[in-house]
Amino acid sequence: MKSILISILALALLALFIPCSFAGTDEEIQVLKQQVQQLMQRIEKLESEQVKTKDESAKAKEELAKIKESGPVGAASKVDLSNSLSKLKMKGRFATGYYKSGSAGSFSSGSFEMPDAKIQFSYQPDEINTVVLRFKLDNGVTGISTTSPLLDYFYLSSKDFIPPLKDTPFSLSSRLGRFKLGFGEENWSNNPVESVLPSNSAANAGVTDEGLELAGKIKLDKIGLRPLGWVTSISDGNSTTGSDSGGGKAFMGKLYYTLIDPLYLSASYYDSGRLKSSDSELSIAGLKARPTGATDWQRNVWEVDARYDFKKGKKLLYPLVYSDSRAIVRLSYGGFHDITSTAGSAERAGDFAFIEGIYNLTKKVYIAERYSYVNLKDEITVNLNSVTANKYDRYSLGMGYRWSDNTLLKLGYDWNRETGPSTQEASNDQLTAILTTQF
Repeated sequence: MKSILISILALALLALFIPCSFAGTDEEIQVLKQQVQQLMQRIEKLESEQVKTKDESAKAKEELAKIKESGPVGAASKVDLSNSLSKLKMKGRFATGYYKSGSAGSFSSGSFEMPDAKIQFSYQPDEINTVVLRFKLDNGVTGISTTSPLLDYFYLSSKDFIPPLKDTPFSLSSRLGRFKLGFGEENWSNNPVESVLPSNSAANAGVTDEGLELAGKIKLDKIGLRPLGWVTSISDGNSTTGSDSGGGKAFMGKLYYTLIDPLYLSASYYDSGRLKSSDSELSIAGLKARPTGATDWQRNVWEVDARYDFKKGKKLLYPLVYSDSRAIVRLSYGGFHDITSTAGSAERAGDFAFIEGIYNLTKKVYIAERYSYVNLKDEITVNLNSVTANKYDRYSLGMGYRWSDNTLLKLGYDWNRETGPSTQEASNDQLTAILTTQF
């Protein structure tokens, strides 16, 4: 149609230049001019309609493509599984080996054990939030055939969730759910995989609870100092399974600071709040139960820590067992007070400490040692690490072989000593040979 109209227009224009003898009268010329104008208008109208038709066709194609992606009418939206899996990460660790203790120990006949096995999944739906789930699979799970896998961590981690703080000296992150609280130094490596020795210290002060934790750092570079780190949390405090006891809430606060590049210092404080008759979530030498006869009690714990590494290597310093520094030494000292106002129920108080060192003989072989104790004040005796005593000392010596970057063979021996009124020293020294790995 367009080509026909152009041909007519061309003929009409040609007629304008034909001499009058051939073109006819002036009136005929005027008529031809009017017809040319009408043809031009029709051409413009056709061109605009053609453009409009193309736009509508393109929109129709886009809508059709969307309909195909969404599936039939009324069907659920398509889930892109590949994108979801790209946001899911998994890591884990486990330790397994042979244990042999004295006649009063847990492994008097010798036993093959799997004391630690964890699988952790994390899903990051956006740049700020991460959901973390960790399952416990070791043979310490009671009734493993029916309760395993046991979910021991489940929390939401949020990083830099207040945008205005990004341009300030303050950073802020949070965790909400069930997680390990940031109390003390040993609490982050009190497992046979990340510890330099197969065993923990005598006190092994640590706590996992349900609650809210806030953490961050304060930049002090304008006054020539390194950043100051802080952690604080509020949690249930009691070990009542699946619910709160209705008592007060636990508070935990911690400050940490790198005084000079290899020297790290920290100080922690924990107040369990009112526990009533429930056990405490924070355990000291396995002691979590209330004082005898107490119907309402609370636990206060404090701890100061220091860590120093010699000839710092290229790998991350923490966990210590994977570090390639020449040597690392860390120590801790703390105290606890179990308070009760119940008539006839004696309060408990004591202190605990450890000093630990690791020395890398070669890239593959290291040696490690630790001395630790927990000591009750006065003449009170309680169950410390399954032994009734007033003071419990542990001397640990061991070595490790790095089979690969993530798999280690560890050998350790613990000498345990218990003292106190009417306390007989138990035959509970222990030899441990284990293989550990992380992935």
